Amino acid sequence: MTNASVAVAASPVIEPARAFDLWGDEVRRVCGTLQVIGDRDRFGAGTIATRVFGAMRVSRITADPHAVVRHDRVASNEGGHVYVVTLLNGTARLCQDGTDITVRTGDLVAFDSSRPYTLAMPQPFTMVGVRAPHRSLGMTPQKTSSITAAPWNGKTGVGALASHTFAALGYHLAELDDAAREPLGTTVSGMITTLFAERLCSAVVDPAAARQLLVLRICGYAQEHMGDSALSPAMLARRHNISLRYLQVLFAEQGSSPARWIRDQRLERLRTDLVNPRYDHLTVSAIAERWGLVDASQVSRLFRMKYGVSPREYRRTRGETAGLSPLSPLGRVAPGWR
Repeated sequence: MTNASVAVAASPVIEPARAFDLWGDEVRRVCGTLQVIGDRDRFGAGTIATRVFGAMRVSRITADPHAVVRHDRVASNEGGHVYVVTLLNGTARLCQDGTDITVRTGDLVAFDSSRPYTLAMPQPFTMVGVRAPHRSLGMTPQKTSSITAAPWNGKTGVGALASHTFAALGYHLAELDDAAREPLGTTVSGMITTLFAERLCSAVVDPAAARQLLVLRICGYAQEHMGDSALSPAMLARRHNISLRYLQVLFAEQGSSPARWIRDQRLERLRTDLVNPRYDHLTVSAIAERWGLVDASQVSRLFRMKYGVSPREYRRTRGETAGLSPLSPLGRVAPGWR
C-alpha cells in the first residue's frame, strides 16, 4: 500500500483556543468554506483521515464537540457535493431545507453542500463522511432535497448495510491497497445510489421522484459498466426499456445529456488512473481503452477541453495534481499538510 494515498491531519497538543483555530482551518481545507463554532477554551482534539476512491472521497472524522455552518452566499458561490454521513459514536443535529434532524449512533443522513446547512455535534464524536459529485450520481443540486429530509436507520435494511460498509471503510482507510481504490469507489457509489433509490421509492406517486429514481438506476448501471466500450445512450435506453428520446429528456432535466455524462465519467476515470502508480507501465491510450475511450486523438482533445492539459502533461505533473499528504501520527499535523 502507498501511505501517500491517505491524508491524515490532527490538531496538535497545544492550548485549546489555538487547537480550535487550527482545527477550523483543517475543516475548511477538507470541506470548503464553513463557519466552525465551538468552545475555544475547552476544545481538545480533532483528527481527519481522508482518501479518494474514484469519484468518491471518504473521510473519518473524530473530534470534540463543535458545529459547522454553510452559509447561503458561500453555498451559491462555491457549488457543492452530496455528502452521506454515518455516525460511529455520538449524535448530530442537521438543519437543511427547512428540516431539523437528529442523527444517532449508527444512523446515516445526507445533505447537500450547495445549499445552506448546519451540522452540530454536541458531544465527542466519530463519523465517516462520503462526498460524491452530483454528476456521478446523475443528480443536480436542485434535485437532492428529496433525499435530505430524514435519516436512514442504521440497524435495518439498506441503511444497516450502508452504515456497516462506510464504517469499515473509514476504520481501514490506511490498510487498503491502492489497487482496491477503483472497485471500492464503484461499490461506494452503488451503495449511495441504493440508499437514494430506497428513499425515492417511497415517493413514487410523485412523477418527479419516479423520474429521479429511474435516473439513479440508469447511472448506477452505467457506473458498473463504464469500461464496456459498447456502453452508449442507446444501450442504456434498451437496458431500461425506455426510448432514446425519453432517456435524453431525463438527462436534460439534470442539465446534461446521456452521451456527455458517459463521456465525462470516462474522462474522470482516466484522470484518476493517470496519477495511480499501479498503471505506470501502461500507455495513456491503454488506460483510456480500459474505460471505453478508444479514439486516442479524440481522447486527448476532450481531456484538454475538460482539464486544461493533455493526458500526458497531466500524468507528468501527477506529483502536483495528486495533492495527497503523507500519513502522520495521531496528534500531529502531517508535514506539508498545510
